[in-house]
Amino acid sequence: MQLIQFVTEAGHSAEGLWPEAWAIFSDPSHIIAELGWTLIQDVILIWLLYGTVWKKMILPRLRREIHKEIDEEHNIKHD
Repeated sequence: MQLIQFVTEAGHSAEGLWPEAWAIFSDPSHIIAELGWTLIQDVILIWLLYGTVWKKMILPRLRREIHKEIDEEHNIKHD
């Protein structure tokens, strides 16, 4: 119970919610940290999803399936 009360009281400042939120929002170090973290996440996710999953797994399978369908429609057999 004391822990909950401590956390509740620690979250409140004399300024109030909106001034404190604006101070965090407009803090240059916080902005730089958010931009850095966003860039890291985006680069990793884009590289991982596009570069690995899409280009090396999904796209080749789609190409094989489309090529197979076209060959079947035109009665082409590869030996």
